[in-house]
Amino acid sequence: MTTEEIIEAVEKEIRETPYHKGTEHHIGMLRARLSRLRERLLEAYSRKSGGGGGYSVKKQGDATIVLIGPPSAGKSTLLNKLTNAQSKVAPYAFTTVSVIPGMMYLRDAKIQILDVPGLIEGAEEGKGRGREVLSVARGADLLIIMSDVKRPIAIERIKKSLEKNGIRLNKEKPNIRIERKLQGGILIKSNIRQNLTHETIKKVANELGVKNADITLNEKLTIEQLIDAF
Repeated sequence: MTTEEIIEAVEKEIRETPYHKGTEHHIGMLRARLSRLRERLLEAYSRKSGGGGGYSVKKQGDATIVLIGPPSAGKSTLLNKLTNAQSKVAPYAFTTVSVIPGMMYLRDAKIQILDVPGLIEGAEEGKGRGREVLSVARGADLLIIMSDVKRPIAIERIKKSLEKNGIRLNKEKPNIRIERKLQGGILIKSNIRQNLTHETIKKVANELGVKNADITLNEKLTIEQLIDAF
């Protein structure tokens, strides 16, 4: 099976498994495995695009902003207005076919802005080079989602694509400290009563490649927050 087929199988099992206390551990493992598989897939597409496909752009300046949205949303026009870039603008979709970088100078800061090809429905499944675009989005310090006012539903669709690939919008990182070590297994510390069992936390860590670490939980975590912390 390909990585894409394994991802589809895991997603199907998650959908078909009823969530309750007895299945919490199993679903946690499935979600951790899904996160690892998606990460592997995006890394593969990132390496592939680094071979000259126009999607590998070195981060420069003090921060990186990615303009993301459906085709013909005005991303290229905004990039050209804010930076020294010359991203092609035309009255038809898919004008931008690679990542176009520009640099905005604001006071003493240099802010890199990247214009990426428009995301279409099914982007998270690879349609329209969606995975390459999402791999660029993961490296951003800030995402600006743009859409035509006549297509507001496109914003929600893009948010779902980002969320599905582990890109959390407008959320702070969970308050958890992970100190990796060479041996000793997983040691969990928490002064806050957790809904997740220590066994589930350990299995999630192992599934994500962490075998030895001191994990300190400073807030109550969901399984998604725990996975994101790794």
